[in-house]
Amino acid sequence: MSKTLKRTSAFLCITTFAVTAATSIPLFIFYLRSETVKIAVIEDLHNWSGIAFIVFALLRIALNRKFVAGAFEQLIGRKGVRY
Repeated sequence: MSKTLKRTSAFLCITTFAVTAATSIPLFIFYLRSETVKIAVIEDLHNWSGIAFIVFALLRIALNRKFVAGAFEQLIGRKGVRY
């Protein structure tokens, strides 16, 4: 895979996560006050950036599947074990 695609997916993951985290703060404040969200844009932005984050995270996992598979094998300790 090209480095540009991997870097772009990393940037998009970080950006959408940051937007989701930043919009969580006012939503949490409304929740603590037991109020309804008065600014619908914040709620919509939070929801859509969360969905976009999931999509970009799955893309990132797919682009780095060899690394993910190797790390998973080390984690469960099945390297070299045959069944």
